[in-house]
Amino acid sequence: MVRTEKVEKANLPMRWLIILGIFVVVQLIFMVVDGTSLEPNINDSGNLGARIARWVLESKLFTEWITPYSFPFFNLCITIHVIAILIQVIEDIFSRTFSKK
Repeated sequence: MVRTEKVEKANLPMRWLIILGIFVVVQLIFMVVDGTSLEPNINDSGNLGARIARWVLESKLFTEWITPYSFPFFNLCITIHVIAILIQVIEDIFSRTFSKK
């Protein structure tokens, strides 16, 4: 059991390098694609899922408040990505704080 804890503690910096590296790569891709003809064309075929997605993307949250990019889909992706990273941060803090020693 002690050996497993040491392996997890050793992998923690590597895991965070990978998480932050993926975040930076995705942001670079969004910066290159934003405002060009390479933006994805989201198909609103009239089904319920597409209407809900369009309603979320056209909400004030992604068109006025969170606007690092001009394409609302990228704003949604960055918000989900940041929330996922924050959840991982909280999980790592709690696991290190309350772990058995």
